[in-house]
Amino acid sequence: MPKYICKKCGFEADTDKWIWRCPSCGGVLDIKGKVEAPKITLGEGNTPLINLFGFGSNVYFKLEYLNPTGSFKDRGSAMALSQAQRLGIGCIVEDSSGNAGISVAAYSAAAGIWATVVVPKGCEPGKRHFIEALGAEIVEAEDREAAGNRARELETRGCAYIGHQWNPWFIKGMETIASEIISQLGKVPDAVITPVSSGTLLLGLYNGFKKSKKLPRLYAVQASGFSPLYDAIHGKHERKPSKLADALQVLNPPRLEQMKEAVLKSGGDALVVNDEEILNAIAKLLKAGAIVEPSSASALAGYMQLLNSGKINNGEKVVIILTGNGLKYPEMVSLIS
Repeated sequence: MPKYICKKCGFEADTDKWIWRCPSCGGVLDIKGKVEAPKITLGEGNTPLINLFGFGSNVYFKLEYLNPTGSFKDRGSAMALSQAQRLGIGCIVEDSSGNAGISVAAYSAAAGIWATVVVPKGCEPGKRHFIEALGAEIVEAEDREAAGNRARELETRGCAYIGHQWNPWFIKGMETIASEIISQLGKVPDAVITPVSSGTLLLGLYNGFKKSKKLPRLYAVQASGFSPLYDAIHGKHERKPSKLADALQVLNPPRLEQMKEAVLKSGGDALVVNDEEILNAIAKLLKAGAIVEPSSASALAGYMQLLNSGKINNGEKVVIILTGNGLKYPEMVSLIS
């Protein structure tokens, strides 16, 4: 049986019960040992890795926005909800700005588990409608941080807290993206660029690639005003908060130290993009036929920064992760027309 492990204090426990944070020191938990494939699945993963017109033959885009609910979060939800069902859990609670909420609601429905999703008031209306349509109860909080606090309060009424920012099963589910990229590309890429908020995808990439012979440089792209990883590496940088990148508005990710380790040990970096750069990236992607949300387009904005600064060159094989579907944002088109 795999075990929970806390790298901070050394706590270990069997995974025959639901634990989302270390009961000894309050730190984050990881899973040690082999885990079973998800039993609850909607067909997540195995997303295309392609060249898009206009970006060159060495630039590949991993189309995570083509997962069942339109985001990479489905990889983690499949694993986490499968474990919840194995343990006989009948009620879960999650906090989310949208994509994780939609994903958890969908996989909860597939598992026959009741779901409550706490969303910030500024949650994208299209995302909120999907959460409700999938049968989950919605609870509203003032902002993203308050949503997390409220969700953990609701856990006391008997629901298990999924908490994708904390949940070690969620992180474990993300690891599959690395092996897919290697298989599809035929090698480990030189660099991978991904949007980053709470770090689940970044850590999934890092943990997954560590199993191979080579670790690509991992570049974490954060939205202006919401850059705790960038700040931890380079020092505080005050910037006008992004209004577009709603899925990246996390200020206190619990796995910040792990995120920092992933970036630095891979030889990569953290960078910040603003709304103007994001809009420019959306326009470029649409012209190439890719319909992604603003937070997802931040990865391409980050690539443009890296290319212009010389940190990435045209001869390197680069993978850009496109994380979320733009069809949830029909009003976005008016911003660039």
